[in-house]
Amino acid sequence: MAGALIYDNYEQFCKQVAEHILAILKLSLVHKKRCSLVLSGGSTPAGIYRYLKDHSGDFTWEYVDFFIGDERCVPEDHQDSNYKMIRESFKEALASETGARLYRPDCSLSPEEAAKKYNDFIHDYLDKEGSFDLVLLGMGNDGHTASLFPGSPELNEHASLVTATEAEAPMEPYHRRVTMTLPALNCCDHVLFLLRGGDEKRAIMETVLKNRNKGETPYPIQRVNPKSGKAYWYFST
Repeated sequence: MAGALIYDNYEQFCKQVAEHILAILKLSLVHKKRCSLVLSGGSTPAGIYRYLKDHSGDFTWEYVDFFIGDERCVPEDHQDSNYKMIRESFKEALASETGARLYRPDCSLSPEEAAKKYNDFIHDYLDKEGSFDLVLLGMGNDGHTASLFPGSPELNEHASLVTATEAEAPMEPYHRRVTMTLPALNCCDHVLFLLRGGDEKRAIMETVLKNRNKGETPYPIQRVNPKSGKAYWYFST
């Protein structure tokens, strides 16, 4: 795990992250026919997805399997839907005619049913592929990532790759969630932590980086540790 790359310009942050994403995916496709990318929701990656939409060059998205790492249990056209944000920001790559595949929780079902269905699919996918090629993760002001919040029972889920949160999120937007668990998020070749904010988030990031070999902090994001060790931190003010 390297140190953080810090930017005071969000556009430059988006450009550098997008180029890193493309480099990882291109390298993955040297060795196999398809690759996988787990997408983060929230506001921070939206600019990255828009940059990728407009600056992918000759990269062919049809060979990418996209997954959504966590989703709020709302209709797909709801303003709080991660799928809605991703679809609108990244629409050319995700258009049905490209051949790219986007997998996500079916939030027309109950949270428990959506989690089970998504878990079963990802279990079969990882049994076949071995790991995700790349996972993108954000972080909240409390150190949560995906929908794994401090002190939540979902942090201690070891059997399932996807679970439904027992309660609504402890911060806005207050919805129940379906989220990949630590066993799924850690089953990857690369992870990019994508942070944008002020002193609070930067302090959490620095605490996690400082203590990465000294035991756990209270922050769920520290518990994301891909077996490959290839984790990268990007921070933008």
